[in-house]
Amino acid sequence: MSSGTDIEDPAALTRAGAGAQEMGGRLRSVGAHPVDETGSASRDFGSGHWDGGLGAALSGVVQTWSSQVSALAARCDGLARQCGGSGLLYRNTESVNTQTMRSLSGAPSPFG
Repeated sequence: MSSGTDIEDPAALTRAGAGAQEMGGRLRSVGAHPVDETGSASRDFGSGHWDGGLGAALSGVVQTWSSQVSALAARCDGLARQCGGSGLLYRNTESVNTQTMRSLSGAPSPFG
C-alpha cells in the first residue's frame, strides 16, 4: 500500500497541470457568454422598462454567475500551478538523485 508520496508518472502531473490551466481559460471564455446575455436582459427588464423585478433578479444572477466562474477558474489555475510545480520538482529531484548515485557508483560502499 502506498503512503501517497510515490509518483509513478511525473509527466502525468505536468499534463494534468496543463489541462487544468486550459480548463481555467475555457471557463473564463465560455463563462462570459451567459454574463453578457443575462446582463443585457437585466438592462432590458430594468426599471423604466418593466416593474416586475426581473431586471434586479437577473442582475443578481449575473453577479453570482460571475463570482462562481471566477472562483472555479482560479481553482483551476491553482491546481495547474500545484500539479505542474510538483511534477517539475519531482523530476528535478530524481535527476539530482540519479546523478549523485552515479557519482558514487565507482567508490567502495562503506556498508560492505
